[in-house]
Amino acid sequence: MVARPAPMRWRIPTPLRHDLLIVGNGEVIVESSFVPAGRLRARKPSDALLAEAAAQVAAYFRRRLARFELPLALDGTALQVDAWRAVALLSFGEFVSYADVARAIGRPLAHRGVAAAMARTPLDLLIPAHRVVGADGRVKGAALNSLRVRLAEFERV
Repeated sequence: MVARPAPMRWRIPTPLRHDLLIVGNGEVIVESSFVPAGRLRARKPSDALLAEAAAQVAAYFRRRLARFELPLALDGTALQVDAWRAVALLSFGEFVSYADVARAIGRPLAHRGVAAAMARTPLDLLIPAHRVVGADGRVKGAALNSLRVRLAEFERV
């Protein structure tokens, strides 16, 4: 049995009053999620992958990053993985509909499946689900003050 590297975690501060908790195994990012802001350690992460993730997140919030370029572990159904890969290619400020993503992945009738995939992404921000909106251009399935809505507003300004 091959031993896998132990997961490492790093909290990255954001201007959203939430930190982005990144979990990596030294090779890929396996999870990212927003958590309420907390006390952060002052030192840099010792893991090169987490340090690079922190640098890219900081660049994103300075509006200096078009898209994240990190190795990501995508664990889901074939439709979910296809949708997440397609959405990961979207650039800062580029918004598409669920139907657009469904067509892009060769499943033109799967817009509901795409919506479900965006709701279940294990990689907050790194898979920019906030860039996938309803046909009317609004973020769907999120509360008015949700982080998805706030991220979309951040990119539209």
